Amino acid sequence: MNAFLSLHGKRALVTSGTRGAGAATVRLFRELGAQVLTSARSKPEDMPDEEFVAADLTTAEGCVSVAQAVRERLGGVDIIVHMLGGASAPAGGFEALSDDEWRTELDLNLFPAVRLDRLLAPDMVAAGSGVIIHVSSIQRLMPLPDATTAYAAAKAALSTYSKCLS
Repeated sequence: MNAFLSLHGKRALVTSGTRGAGAATVRLFRELGAQVLTSARSKPEDMPDEEFVAADLTTAEGCVSVAQAVRERLGGVDIIVHMLGGASAPAGGFEALSDDEWRTELDLNLFPAVRLDRLLAPDMVAAGSGVIIHVSSIQRLMPLPDATTAYAAAKAALSTYSKCLS
């Protein structure tokens, strides 16, 4: 890798880093020299134990266990990349969505970032440095009203929260 872009000596947490864009982010950060910890509900066979913590980040308890692992294994964090997200609500527009489906989308797409930031960002502020990246979606601006209403609203909330946090 080019010395222009180096994360040597940085400690990073990448949520949902076992597949897709999350896994690519973990690989890139490792190549750039960062010490990386990632989380998901289950560990892939090829992931080293020391780089993984099993947790359900849709729960407060899961977020607490990841924050504890960050402190114990990394001694803190310099970079947080919130990759976790997805949509599971049914199509059919706002009338098709129950309170539980709304809650599920918020629990997956908004609250993990809020909870982990609340647990880890104060240490970054105290250290005087750190980076938090919230991965959102174009859906926050251009929802598909018949298919992604709750997901789009959750990502819009994440983007607004991110702006407030900055």
